[in-house]
Order: sequence, then C-alpha cells, then structure tokens
Amino acid sequence: MTRWYTGEMNELLPLLPTLVTLARTGSVSQSARLLGVPRSTVGRRLTRIEGAVGVKVAERSNQRFVLTGAGRRLVDGAVEALAKLETAHEQARAIGGEVKGVLRVAMPAGVSGAFVGVFFAFLHARHPLIDIELTVTDRPALRLEEGFDLILVMGTPEPSGWLRRRLSETELLAVASPHYLAQAGTPTTIAMLRDHRLLGFAHPGSTAQWPRLRGGDFPVRPCLVTNDLTVLREAAVVGMGIALLPIHVALPELGAGTLVRVLPTLVGEATDLFALYLPERRASPVLKAVLAAIAEFAGEQRGGHAGEVMRKVTTKDRGERRRR
Repeated sequence: MTRWYTGEMNELLPLLPTLVTLARTGSVSQSARLLGVPRSTVGRRLTRIEGAVGVKVAERSNQRFVLTGAGRRLVDGAVEALAKLETAHEQARAIGGEVKGVLRVAMPAGVSGAFVGVFFAFLHARHPLIDIELTVTDRPALRLEEGFDLILVMGTPEPSGWLRRRLSETELLAVASPHYLAQAGTPTTIAMLRDHRLLGFAHPGSTAQWPRLRGGDFPVRPCLVTNDLTVLREAAVVGMGIALLPIHVALPELGAGTLVRVLPTLVGEATDLFALYLPERRASPVLKAVLAAIAEFAGEQRGGHAGEVMRKVTTKDRGERRRR
C-alpha cells in the first residue's frame, strides 16, 4: 500500500483535474482548450491515468469521450478528493485571517435578477479576495464532475448527496404595466386571464402552469414563453401582457410604478431559495463566508429599500382584499 501511494498515487494525483475536465466536457478537444494544452497532451495524460490505475477508464474516439464504470467511480472519487484538498488549502490560508479563494456557483435563470449583481458587489466589499465564477444554467447541475461548489435553487430541492441550506424566501406574483391594464382591462378572476395576453416563464414546449395563492396550479396559454426572466420583465414593462415573476426580479419596477400586481389575492406563491453544496466543502472558509454574506444580504434587503417596496406592495394588496 505504501509503495503504491508513493509511486502510482504520486503519478495519479496531478492528473486528476484533467480526468475531471474530460468527464465534464465529454470531449478531448474541448478539454484541451479549457486546460490550455494540446490535444495530444490530454491524450497522453489519459494514457498515464489508465496506466496508474491499471484499468480502462474511458472509451474514446475523435468525437466522443465516454467513461467506463471504473472511470465513473474514479471521477466521483477524484472530485471528492480535489474538493477536500481545496478546502484544506483554503483553511490553511484563512489561518492568517484572510478568506481567499474561488467559489464556483451555478443557478437557474429563475433565481437571477438585478439583485444578483448587487449581492456580488456586497460580497466583494466584505471579502475582496473571494472570486466568484457564476454559471446560469437551466440544466441540472448536480453531477459531481460539473465542478460547482455551490448551487442555488428555487423551491425544495430533490434528494441528493448534496447538503442543503435554506437561505431566504421569495414570492412569485403576476404583474403588468398600468398602460397594458388601462387598454386591456384589469382581470378580477382567474378565468378572466383567458382574455389576456400572458407572458410565461418556462422552457419552450413545456406546459405552462401558474400557481393559485391558496394552493394548486392552473394551466395558462402564454403568447410568450421564455426561460429568460429579463426578457419577461421587459416585455411586461412595455405593455405586452401579464407576466408571472419572482418579486426580487420586479422590485425596481414595482417601486417605480412601471409594474403593478395583478390578482394579488388569487395568483402567486411563496417559494424558498436553497443553497446546495458538497459535504466535502462544508468546512470551506470561502463557502462559509459566502453563505454568511447571503444571509446578511437577505436580512438587509428585507430591512432596506427592497423591504420597503415589498411592504408597500403587501399593504396595497391587503387594502384591495379588504375592499373586496
């Protein structure tokens, strides 16, 4: 065992990032571009990996790279080992009092909004030595070889090997511009939405559903379906129709009055924002600092201007509810 560790293990360890990159991209050419080396170097490294472990780890050709069962197990172990090494590295650097490192974050388009950029400025002011690599993707990002340290999701996440932490709560609501409502009329029942132009957040081709405030969903037929919240918000602002948006995406427009709530007592739902992270990264000073900053930022938003806008919208909705 000792001889293997000092021999084959020393050979294998520096090659693990290449293997993980190959698993992530599924392509020797793309991996070579990401690693900044020739394709031939990636091929030689893969040959050395198979020589070190004594088994074939992938089926490969000019077009494809597919892991074998042994290769999959090696990649899973490599990701865990590299995560532990990175955490240990961060902990050693944090002894001097500075939190320094890179955090790779993935989140779906449904989480994004103007507040994301504001948060990163907030984080940088507190931890200027933390660099963030942010990927917005609608593809499930729970595969280990994707290389993410933190994944943000809206709604309760499905069971997985990732640890999870509830960060905050947001609200989905129907909004429209006053100009659109002046022209098309303001609906007072869910059934009346059938006579309006609706703007839906969904993957094109999927069935659009909007939530009832008291629970359950109802189908809608949007004239615009997109997975880009910015497009959806701007289409609503210019009067294209009624959109369903997370409140954090529409806060500036709600505060300015360029968007108003529609059917506030009937349509909408509260949903949680969760952070998912690998067990091997739970002790990471960088991850701890980012999670703490998210919690602090959410608290300040609730107590600051954003919170004031939310309270005004809620107060107005309660007034409408009493009048009815």
